[in-house]
Amino acid sequence: ALNVDFMRTHGCQVQQEALQHADLSTVFDGLNVLGRIPWRIQKDMLNVAQKLWEDGIVIGEIPAKHDFVLPPKPIKPEMRKGVDYKDKESPGYKEAMLEYNAYRAASVKYNRIYQRNMDLRSLRCALLLKLNQAEKFKNFESIYFPCNIDFRGRAYPVPPHLSNVGSDLSRGLLTFKESKPLGPRGLYWLKVHLANFAGADKMSFDDRAKFVDKNMDHVRAAVADPFGNDKWWMELDDPLQGLSTCTEIVKAIDSGDPESYECSLPVHMDGSCNGLQHYAALGRDRVGAKAVNLCQFDEPQDVYIGVMEEVIRRVAEEAATTLTIDDSDPDKLTKAEKEKLKCNRAAKLVNGHIDRGVVKRTVMTSVYGVTFIGARKQIQEKIEEKLEGQGLDVDDIEHEIHSACGYLASVTMDVMGELFQGARQTMNWLATCARLISSEGQPVAWISPIGVPAVQPYRLKKPFTVLTLIQTIVLTNNSDSLPIHRQRQVTAFPPNYVHSLDSSHMLMTALEMDRRGLAFSAVHDSFWTHACDVDEMNEILRETFIDLYDRPLLEELKRSWELRYPTLEFPDIPKRGDLDINEVKKAPYFFQ
Repeated sequence: ALNVDFMRTHGCQVQQEALQHADLSTVFDGLNVLGRIPWRIQKDMLNVAQKLWEDGIVIGEIPAKHDFVLPPKPIKPEMRKGVDYKDKESPGYKEAMLEYNAYRAASVKYNRIYQRNMDLRSLRCALLLKLNQAEKFKNFESIYFPCNIDFRGRAYPVPPHLSNVGSDLSRGLLTFKESKPLGPRGLYWLKVHLANFAGADKMSFDDRAKFVDKNMDHVRAAVADPFGNDKWWMELDDPLQGLSTCTEIVKAIDSGDPESYECSLPVHMDGSCNGLQHYAALGRDRVGAKAVNLCQFDEPQDVYIGVMEEVIRRVAEEAATTLTIDDSDPDKLTKAEKEKLKCNRAAKLVNGHIDRGVVKRTVMTSVYGVTFIGARKQIQEKIEEKLEGQGLDVDDIEHEIHSACGYLASVTMDVMGELFQGARQTMNWLATCARLISSEGQPVAWISPIGVPAVQPYRLKKPFTVLTLIQTIVLTNNSDSLPIHRQRQVTAFPPNYVHSLDSSHMLMTALEMDRRGLAFSAVHDSFWTHACDVDEMNEILRETFIDLYDRPLLEELKRSWELRYPTLEFPDIPKRGDLDINEVKKAPYFFQ
């Protein structure tokens, strides 16, 4: 047997010592609930995945079998003899710079295509590892995924390749071993589950079920011949999970008695921008709670749409502005004029290309401490997809896209800060406290609501470069004797603290589900159970969320720090709003 640590401490001795003195009984019990759920491989879905790969059909997580055509590697031009490089007005200098700029543009294009090919090769390896694991285990009656946790308490399966925490491919290949009759509501939840994969998750649950009924011809066609003329299932957000759900729906209906049909497929209920949900609960922020479905509504509120609409309005307003700045000689422009021109050109480039998908990842990760650079990268990936769809060569205008996406990232983050002031206040308070602690040369540490002692491991690493005949190797010293990385200790703490809260909520839900004899699995803020048990799981996850936030969590956190650092004066906790956390009980789209 392979020995696996209970926590992924990465050698942090302070963290390991803290574990020795903690009461981890609740965490152990929760991980045991997750680890003893039996799974099995869906052989029909494995056959579909293998055929997709063999036939070179690129959908979902199935990558292309062939690399992009890589142009010849550009050769850097040599310095020209007889050219006065100090005289920027001379014809020789201008010609040399044109040649060099062409080389730089070609190098950027070459490097981007080269990296894409490297990414494709990595994706192919990951795919083949998953398919290989599934092939080996396809005849096992039961397979299990034991779990351990990271330092924040978030649970992860130990197997690195195939598990329910994996991609659409992994999840599409897996199902619970135990089957249960769908009962009176199971088929309904299977339809909602499929509608979510089809991107129809912004409407009411009833409308999602009706959406599937309207597309039943597509559903049946997918099951009858996945590789036939009807490609509807291949266009789903998660095609393999969608196809698996289509199969169960058709089998249940065709059984003649859907309520008695035995179904093993797990149905997911996902938090609505879960990080913001936890911030709204911490600060009792009613405005934020309404935006992320902690309150009762007939239809789900879409926080991403709200941010998107305001970003579109601001970008359109900037794009419609006509500047009278003379930019014929850039060297004569002031810094302010250059910035105005940059923003205006950026707005004109991205105007009309902004949708929910462009801002979604930035909104999701804003509460987890996404940086400006990270937000720009997220947005650039989506904008490039849209421009490529219009037939543009994004490599030729890479510089303009990079600049425009930086502008769009700034606008998006500004809108987020204004719309979610309650979350921002709590985030700032957490960061301020972390800054005080790190100023003492100490790592930020706390105890999660279920008893996990968390110690942030960030220290100033010392890299050592080793030259060999074949390659250069960089080794890094991660010793606890190194000084802490103060900036990372501060910026990482708010998202890490929220992760310790969402992991507590998940394990509390797991324990209550197990107490009631119900199967339960989860991927962080995505909770899974049998279709017939979704209603009861929805009730339980709300009860455990209320139990979690009935505690004065921020007061407990501050009190623990005041005892540990008596010489530090921590700021007052931000004033709370008037949200009654019990309203979550009546909020149908809290998880959806």
